[in-house]
Amino acid sequence: MSEKTTAGREQTGWRSELKVLLREPPLLISILVVFALFGLFIIYPFVKLLFIPSAEDWQLAITGKEFVEAFRNTLFSSLAATTTAIIFGFIYAYAINYTNMPCKRFFQVVALLPTMAPSVVTGLAFIMLFGRRGFITWNILHLKVDLYGAFGLWVVQTIAFFPLAYITISGVLKSISPNLELAAQNLGAKGWYLFRTVTLKLATPGLASAFLLVGINSLADFGNPMLVGGNYHVLATEAYTQVVGAWNLPMGATLSVFLVVPTILVFFVQRYYLEKHSYVTVTGKPVAGLIRVTAGPAATWAMFAFCLFLCSTIILILGVVCLFAFTEAFGYDFTFTMKHFIEGVMQSAVMKNSWVAAMSTASITTIFGIALAFLTIRKQFPGRVLMDFLAMLPVSLPGTFIGMALILAFNDGPLAMTGTLWIIILGMTLRQLPVGYRQAVAGLKQIEKSLEQASTNLGANSFTTFRKVILPMLKNSLSVSFVYSFMKSMNTLSTVIFLISPEWNLASINIMSLSDHGFLATASATAVGMVLTILITFGIVKLILRDQINIFDL
Repeated sequence: MSEKTTAGREQTGWRSELKVLLREPPLLISILVVFALFGLFIIYPFVKLLFIPSAEDWQLAITGKEFVEAFRNTLFSSLAATTTAIIFGFIYAYAINYTNMPCKRFFQVVALLPTMAPSVVTGLAFIMLFGRRGFITWNILHLKVDLYGAFGLWVVQTIAFFPLAYITISGVLKSISPNLELAAQNLGAKGWYLFRTVTLKLATPGLASAFLLVGINSLADFGNPMLVGGNYHVLATEAYTQVVGAWNLPMGATLSVFLVVPTILVFFVQRYYLEKHSYVTVTGKPVAGLIRVTAGPAATWAMFAFCLFLCSTIILILGVVCLFAFTEAFGYDFTFTMKHFIEGVMQSAVMKNSWVAAMSTASITTIFGIALAFLTIRKQFPGRVLMDFLAMLPVSLPGTFIGMALILAFNDGPLAMTGTLWIIILGMTLRQLPVGYRQAVAGLKQIEKSLEQASTNLGANSFTTFRKVILPMLKNSLSVSFVYSFMKSMNTLSTVIFLISPEWNLASINIMSLSDHGFLATASATAVGMVLTILITFGIVKLILRDQINIFDL
């Protein structure tokens, strides 16, 4: 009898949700459009990619010596770089949030500078400083060294992805309420014991998220393995070689699928682990006036030295790129020149192409992200959980997988987009959509539902409430989403490596191509132009929004 009652209640729930949708045609249409877009641009390309390889391709990928070696190298290099990047990022974030060391604002700004250029810039600087004819190894130390391979890739990826780990972990550390730490201190916990038993455990969500994000980025990293990997092949470069070099699209698709396996595994392990544990520290209890427990003098100065070392490394990397960009031949002829900058930025269309694609992507992801968040957080309808899953799915997929799936799905037919700007924007949008979506979700959760109920009681439908009530209160979330999406779209590499064309080449791809062919000065000038473009855009955003956004306050 109880089972029948439960079934009846479930049916009533579904029916009531459907009745609400039928009473609001704009809401029903919006939900159907979202699912149609997800089906067309996420499910269809990904499923098609799975069916492109034949049984022979799968067998060769599993048994082929070079492919097995590439898979092993990918896992090893990614795990090594992710581990060190997270350790560096955690120490850096802890120093910013838990010490009273000087120059914290300077350290915050410098740590974010690498995120404004493609990760391949780190590899470019590594070659110019420590390559076979590097400025330090050859010109200064007169050494004949070869740092290409696993070691060089580990160093480069650690430096390239450490800022991402820092940003992710810092956000969690900043949100930890001092109540628990002060309570533990009052009970006698001090120093390392307090850090290990309280702070580190509360920072677990940040560490897990950082591991996911850095792991996915290092697994899918294409530019750095191409530049400094040498004979140390990884799946991303192997897939590219199979498609572009050997014209073997099925094998490229097969390797891209294998690249997804570890990232999907990490994604679900992270979600499962976090859902089993509680890390809530914001309870509504007053915390005003409480001073966070900070590290002692010895630990503070040790972390200051560590942060200074990392910042010096970042400044060295960016500095050598600037020197190569504005000298005739850095290391041999130090005459100042603008010719590399003019050639790589002023006379090239790649910067304009990147800016147009990035601005379009940022606009789409910001608007679509807030619309998705409004539907999944504020509305009850069949398939809401599935919509949330599909919105977050691209964050667990390497960029090369997304690019390969799109090129296979939209290479022909009525929606053929290969070689156009549209497929580039589509790839960037899929990559950045989870960021805009989660940012909007966080903002919506801070808005009291009674405001929307009041609007509904006054006769406004869901669309009017969303446009006139919700949007004005989400300015900060929208601006942060827009700025971040723009920056990451400007410097994306792996997602668009298969999507660019001679007509629509991008600055990030041009930097890698120029570096690979030995045109280091022009590649450096293009990288400088990209950073300047992002900074100018940030300046305009800051001028418009003023105190509503703090770009470097992480």
